[in-house]
Amino acid sequence: MSYFGDFLIFGATLCTLFSAIFYFLAWRGRDRFLNLGRRLYGLTTLLVTATLATLFYLILTHDFSIAYVHAYSSTDLPLGYLLSTLWGGQEGTFLLWLFYTVIFGLVLRKSAGEFERGTMFFLNLFVLSLLFIITKKSPFALSPIFHAEGAGLNPLLQNFWMQIHPPIMFIGFSAATFPFVFAITGLIERKYQLWSEAARRWTMFAWSSLGISLVMGGYWAYETLGWGGFWAWDPVENSSLIPWLFLTTQVHSLFIKRRRRGLMRFSLVVVCLSFWSVLYGTFLTRSGVLADFSVHSFVDLGINAFLVTGLFFFVGLGSFWLMYRWRDIRPEPSFSVVASRSYLVTLGVVILFLGAMLVLLGTSAPLLTRVTETPSNVGMSYYFATMTPISIAILLLISLFPVFRWNSGLSKPMLLILGIAVAIATCLFLLFARVTTEPMYLLLFSFAAWAITVNGYVFFLSIKEKKLTPGYLSHVGLAIALIGAASSAGFESKEVVSLKEGEMVSSLGYNLTFTEVTNKAKGFDCHVTVDGGNGTFAAVLSHEFPKNAEGVMKKPHVHTYASHDVYLAPQAFEPAESNDKGTLFLKKGESATIEKYTFTFFRFDMGGTHGSTSDEMSAKALVTVSYDGIEESMTPSLSVLGNQVKPEAVSFDNSRGSVVIAGVRPEDGGVMLAIAGDFVPVAEAKPATLVVELSRKPLIQLFWIGTMVAFLGGILSMFKRRKKLQSTTISDVESTPAEPNSQVIGFSERA
Repeated sequence: MSYFGDFLIFGATLCTLFSAIFYFLAWRGRDRFLNLGRRLYGLTTLLVTATLATLFYLILTHDFSIAYVHAYSSTDLPLGYLLSTLWGGQEGTFLLWLFYTVIFGLVLRKSAGEFERGTMFFLNLFVLSLLFIITKKSPFALSPIFHAEGAGLNPLLQNFWMQIHPPIMFIGFSAATFPFVFAITGLIERKYQLWSEAARRWTMFAWSSLGISLVMGGYWAYETLGWGGFWAWDPVENSSLIPWLFLTTQVHSLFIKRRRRGLMRFSLVVVCLSFWSVLYGTFLTRSGVLADFSVHSFVDLGINAFLVTGLFFFVGLGSFWLMYRWRDIRPEPSFSVVASRSYLVTLGVVILFLGAMLVLLGTSAPLLTRVTETPSNVGMSYYFATMTPISIAILLLISLFPVFRWNSGLSKPMLLILGIAVAIATCLFLLFARVTTEPMYLLLFSFAAWAITVNGYVFFLSIKEKKLTPGYLSHVGLAIALIGAASSAGFESKEVVSLKEGEMVSSLGYNLTFTEVTNKAKGFDCHVTVDGGNGTFAAVLSHEFPKNAEGVMKKPHVHTYASHDVYLAPQAFEPAESNDKGTLFLKKGESATIEKYTFTFFRFDMGGTHGSTSDEMSAKALVTVSYDGIEESMTPSLSVLGNQVKPEAVSFDNSRGSVVIAGVRPEDGGVMLAIAGDFVPVAEAKPATLVVELSRKPLIQLFWIGTMVAFLGGILSMFKRRKKLQSTTISDVESTPAEPNSQVIGFSERA
């Protein structure tokens, strides 16, 4: 099966190469090659699908002769986690990325219309770049040694959200390719208006998919990693956030381009940046350069040359055509006066672009500082200092946007007054309720309340008038999400608590009782009862020992209320210990004293016991006990018959005490004696100790709710545009001035 999988990859590579060639020839005007290009692309899709199915079959059948199957799966994984094995390693993620791209290519082939030849040519080039990587590092490589069992999936990935987060993320990565191929085709064919109509649908699809995956990844981190948050500004996390920020900029720049025929050059640039940032993020996370700065980073698999080559090729391709056509693009002003909706959207696009560039700069710090002796990463303070003002500015703009006309002047003055009143009331409430006096928080919460009021009103008005405008719903969701993020991070209360088993400790208004420890197959669970003003709940803090790995993986417990979350994250655990004063460990000739009794061990006498069968063995310990000037000799014994061990106790001092062999130490010939009697001090038991970080996260539910509302708006917008696609395209064509020489320069053979 290994060779069959490699054969499928090789076949897909050849088909993609020839499909690209035939599409190129068809683009040159040789239409007879068009059907060949289409058929070969269809065959590519079939072969890639068969490749993915073959790998999944090998995982399901536990074929550990395949190195990838051995490295990421095992026989004890349930079906859902076996499916996750497909994207558990680098080879699998590239294959998944390839699969989505070729599937979406079928949609592109059917819907691209006059752009089919150019877009499919460039899409084939990108598919080839992924195939070259998979050829270099095949998921079907054989393991050098035989394995009866697999190493297993990373325990952190054995989570429901990890079964759906990576696939949706790669849907977003794949979809980000399609606006790029439309933009490059539009540049080459000098169709500077028409390319954006089809690209806008792909942009919304990529924006929604990637955004949803980011929220899923954040929730996975929140409930699994135990550090208490959902976004740590980790370089690998940011490598997915950066394309989404550029896509957000792209959504609004294409909006201005469509409504006002402005930002034509900028739209092309930001579309390229969205795609390039996906490639750049892939390089950062999979080249090994972030290995010292991120828990998510992959190790270098020897594909850096392919990653760098692909990145430079597509950056060079886009840059060349942007510069070559720059002067030929004749944009129109995107706004007339400052007090206009056009100006506000354009300003918002610029601020979004600035935010994306700031995150890109911070994420690239480990790479940029490699020229120094000590590469370093920027801290979370950098992102708080840069992105908080960006968020406040965006909230202000989306608050003002709905009340202005496109050209100039107010369209809804009373709504503006209402929004300002809500903002002022929110600010006064926060001050008088002593919630906060920080200017940044006052501005953020006030502008967010303003944005929710204004955009919510306009959205419901659009429903009433049967002219649905989902963008306003997305703005409402953004404002709600920012309130949740700022509240949970800025007003969180937390404390580290040490809990002894059976004892109650009070912290942050909660009574915590560490009740018990229960063992399970992969580790143990610590059970904590939490009693607070909102009731009582039982928290189970899981501790698992990863298969074939060192250390222990600790999972937090999250209990959700309507207004806040109670978050318990285990920090350390010490098992119970018993200090039994009646147990003595003695080597030959050693003595130990309990009260007035001194015990000395001399040696063992080995042999059979009197009247025993030949299979029974015994060991007698020669021991003396001295007290009050008296010395007694004793021979406690230990007999073994099959699996049964029978110790025989010996009494001393007129049966006041007794001695029994509790164990034998073969390494030094010593003995463990258990002394019993009323003179033996009571054993001191040390209870198990659990250290947890208890935190209370106010309004964090608003973040999850807000993100769902925002992406619901994106999905509704995508479906709305699909219905209006045909009429919109015709309208734009009719209203667009004739573009000069729309034939392809250098591709003039086509009539």
